[in-house]
Amino acid sequence: MQLPETGLALTSLIILCGAIIGGAATAFVRLADKNTPFDIGLLHGRAGALATLLLVLSVFIGNETGVSIKPAIGLLILTVAGGAALYFIIRRKGLLPKSIIFIHGAFALAAVYTLLFGLPF
Repeated sequence: MQLPETGLALTSLIILCGAIIGGAATAFVRLADKNTPFDIGLLHGRAGALATLLLVLSVFIGNETGVSIKPAIGLLILTVAGGAALYFIIRRKGLLPKSIIFIHGAFALAAVYTLLFGLPF
């Protein structure tokens, strides 16, 4: 396990873990076929976007040199794009497809795994 070197990247990791916990809570509510709390989903999305921004800033400002930072940023950008797609789907249809929720969560977990442990190969 390798923790990020700069304070920005470490803060990003902490916020990202909180966003994943919030996302897991909203996913659990949706998988139980109940109405998802929209405000918690927005808070979860903003926390994830903030964590991604802090991780990007840690590369440019904080001189983060970890090998796994750039792949983790790429996975987080895909996660944020998936989250934006989920937001627009819920605004349009009112109900989120479970498959897209799983894909979104898988990208987020892969990003945290890559950030902590590096690429698996």
